Amino acid sequence: MLRAISITIWRFRRELVLSLIISMIAIPFANYLVIERDRNRNEMYGEAFWIYGFEVYEMNDHELAAALPPEWGYNDDLHVLPDYLGNITYEYPVFGLIFFAIATWLFPGQGGLQPLWLNFILTLVFNLNLVLIAILLGDRIFKSQWARFFFTGYYVYGLIMSAGGGKLEPIVDCLFLMSLVLLQDKQYGKAMFALGLSVQTKIYSVVALPIIFLAAPVSIIWFLGSTLLTIVPFLFLGADFSSLLNHFLNTSAYSSFIVNPMYPGLFTSTPIVENGTIIGSYFWPPALIPLLIYVGFMLFTIRLYLPNREAFRNASLFGKIRLLQPFYIYMLPAVLFVFRWEMPWYLFWLGPAIFLFEKDEHRVGYLKELTIVGFLYAFGVVVNWPYFIAGPLPDFFIHFPFGWYTLLGIIGLIFSVGAAFGIWKWTFNRRERKAFIVREARARGELVM
Repeated sequence: MLRAISITIWRFRRELVLSLIISMIAIPFANYLVIERDRNRNEMYGEAFWIYGFEVYEMNDHELAAALPPEWGYNDDLHVLPDYLGNITYEYPVFGLIFFAIATWLFPGQGGLQPLWLNFILTLVFNLNLVLIAILLGDRIFKSQWARFFFTGYYVYGLIMSAGGGKLEPIVDCLFLMSLVLLQDKQYGKAMFALGLSVQTKIYSVVALPIIFLAAPVSIIWFLGSTLLTIVPFLFLGADFSSLLNHFLNTSAYSSFIVNPMYPGLFTSTPIVENGTIIGSYFWPPALIPLLIYVGFMLFTIRLYLPNREAFRNASLFGKIRLLQPFYIYMLPAVLFVFRWEMPWYLFWLGPAIFLFEKDEHRVGYLKELTIVGFLYAFGVVVNWPYFIAGPLPDFFIHFPFGWYTLLGIIGLIFSVGAAFGIWKWTFNRRERKAFIVREARARGELVM
């Protein structure tokens, strides 16, 4: 895998230079224009880890901010979750906590340049993810429209998550994509171990576990071995994952608010919000429209992912399960309708699962499905507008302290990126022209100094 990464970095060195330049430009813009609450919170917990160890899992944000030295400045309301999530303790798995603990240890001192440092590390990881995706796509990145569409979509998503948001997703995806590269090379044990670390950063990459297990059942030992990183802190070092469990089990104990506009539960219990507090609920039949559209879409497209009836009938039990793999992967985005708490960027969590398909026609259909789900998410906000304008949307918009003036910053960012692209293109075109002239001169037998 390291050899493949090295070759791919050299192959796309020019594009990676441009990507790094764009990332470096985006980091200070985003840090100024957006309150990156998740990054700030992880920064606080990373610093606190060296004082309290895994006991930080027993503290909610406000308790921890009050417990840390006042001169560190964590009581500024920018490093904690909103009040309606005030009872949530730290919910990210252990590997995510350790990542931020090491990052803050390497560059200690809250505030100042430390937030930019965290985004910088995540940006480097994001660019490594681009390399891993290029490995998985191979020559299709030049030949197939779906491959270029996916790469472009991931680039925008990954840049927002790393340079623009300082979130954990680049780390999760990096380990997930490493697992898929190793799976492609039939190194099943290493693939399982990398997947285990990914799941212990954020759990959504667990969707690949059944596929790798079917390819090599014994390799599950490596996945279980990696989970000792979580089991040991849980059993012996005071780690408490109750908030993560409440999130995963979809209970209102995580949040009384519902922020997933595709959640069918809005049909029977759309919250009534007054002054940021939920005082009741009501029936709202339009909430089912996104689900009904999705079901209709699936009924028209699912046939492509079902096995041939004759082949399925004649296959062994294990063979039947293998034949149902495309169906399983295609059904994964349906889970996005299940959870109450579903932020917009969650829609691309399942994007890398596209590499679990073996046929390009399946991948094209999967991209279409993810696109439809994205439209349904936006449409869900519209059909549930009375609720979302009363609660979730105003809370989301407070992350942009300059309001509509944020658009001016985005315009400035786009202009800066355009200028960087122009300089990059001129520089490399000049080098190519110079190299071409030198090659021609040497071909004519001229001495080139």
